[in-house]
This record gives sequence, C-alpha cells and structure tokens, in this order.
Amino acid sequence: MDKMNQVEPSELCQEFARILGATPGVINGVCTATRSRTNIRPTVLGRAAESFMFVPQAFSFEKVDSKGNALCLGETVILEEEVNPFISRLRENGIIVTALHNHWLFEEPRLLYIHFQSIEEPLSFARKTRRALRVLTKKDVGSFRKNWQPSTQEAEGICEQFHKILGGMHTFENGVCTVMDSRFNIKPRVMGRRGKSFLLIPQMFVFESLASDGTALCSGESVILQEEFNPLASKLREKNILITAFHNHWLFEDPRLMYIHFVKIDEPICFAKDVKDAFEVLTEDVVKC
Repeated sequence: MDKMNQVEPSELCQEFARILGATPGVINGVCTATRSRTNIRPTVLGRAAESFMFVPQAFSFEKVDSKGNALCLGETVILEEEVNPFISRLRENGIIVTALHNHWLFEEPRLLYIHFQSIEEPLSFARKTRRALRVLTKKDVGSFRKNWQPSTQEAEGICEQFHKILGGMHTFENGVCTVMDSRFNIKPRVMGRRGKSFLLIPQMFVFESLASDGTALCSGESVILQEEFNPLASKLREKNILITAFHNHWLFEDPRLMYIHFVKIDEPICFAKDVKDAFEVLTEDVVKC
C-alpha cells in the first residue's frame, strides 16, 4: 500500500488554510487544512474526548483544472442549534450540503457533523466556508475532567505499539495517540472528478484519556463499501466494540462511499489487535468507478 505522503504545501494551499484559520498540510498529495473546535469540550462514555476525532474541522481541494476550479471538500463538528444557520450560509453561497449526522453515541454535549462539497476555485470555497463558519459559537461548550495520565514515556510507548499494529502514520501529543491511514485501493470519483483526499478515503484510530487501570477511550473510523458493512459489523460486535454510526459523507460519488465509526473503553493494544482482526474482512482489491 502507498503511504500518505507529506510534502511542503504550495502557496495556494497555504493561502487556502490561512483563510480558514487552519493548518496547511499535504496528505496523499492533496492540500488539506485542519483545525479543532477546541471550545467544544465533550465527553464520550464518560471520558474526556479532546482529539481531532471528536472535534474536527477539515477542508481539502484537489484536481485544479485549467479554469482554476477544483474538487473542494469540507466538514466540521457542529452543535444542534448551529446546524440550520450554518446550512443556510452554505446554501446562500451555492455549496452542496452532503450529510448531517452523528458520528458517536453516549457523548455530552450532543455532537453532530456536517459535510459539504463544491467544484470551484479553492480560495472562493475557503472564503465562502469562512463566512459560514462565523455562525458557529466561540463560547466554551461542555466540560471535562482530565482523566489520570500515565507518564508521557509510558503512554508514548503504548502509542508506538498501537501504531505498529494498525500501520499508517502516527502522532502522539498531549496524551492523545492518533494513527492515520488511507484506503488507497478505493479510487472514487466525486462529481466526475477522481479524488484521493483523506476526507474521502480515511482510516483513523485514536486512543486518549488513558486511565490508571490501563484503559482508554479508543475510537476509530473508516471508509467502507456498502457490501463490507455487515461482515465488518459482525466482527466488531464479536469484540464488543460499539458501532456508533454508519452513513455517507458525500454525494455524487462512484463507487458509493460509506463510513463507519466505532468506540470502546479498552486497553489500547487490545483494541488495536481487535480492530486489525476485524478489518481482515475488507477487500484489498482495487475498487474504482
């Protein structure tokens, strides 16, 4: 499998991210701008859930054509009362809203996620999105008590093992271990354009809030094909992993892309081994339109 490549963002990518108040990066050769809504402080299954998995804002563009237009994608965590004002702003600017749903269960406050897309000039998309984002509150929402953290060296060592089991690339920061990979064997088109943005073909696994008993809040998400859901769901349930959502994120794509989200309070290494075993049901064949 190819690796997610990290190269220096172009000037266009840096300006795209600057407009959005996000950090520019290049993942899978695609400009990707990311940030977290740190004013939202949720708990999931009673544990602090402060990672990008739970409070993300992510935007990408790719395939800039001769007219300067590109496939632009965006997503953000959003509160219930913010949903309709945000949708109104997106629609006023001609951006296609593609999904609105939960990703998790047993969270406080209630977290929803909205996904949107457009084919246009990247900086135009960024400015329109920035205008829509202004309706989101900047007040602190929710509160969590930090769970006991082991020594950084101990937690980082567990993160290394977690990563070795699951593959991909990883980071460890402030007690949060994040593993990211992409399903490169899935080669979708969105609105007629070939796409390989991490927003389209992600696999991400996180553990955080590691407690003194060795358990942590462990979470995961993956793009999957329609026919893969039930075999994967059976394997995850055999491991007592909670499936919290199964749905689309985008529209007008081929093949049809679905996304599964799952969570468990578990020892991170056990969770990683169980997930790796469950994912054996996913096809490694190349799937394209």
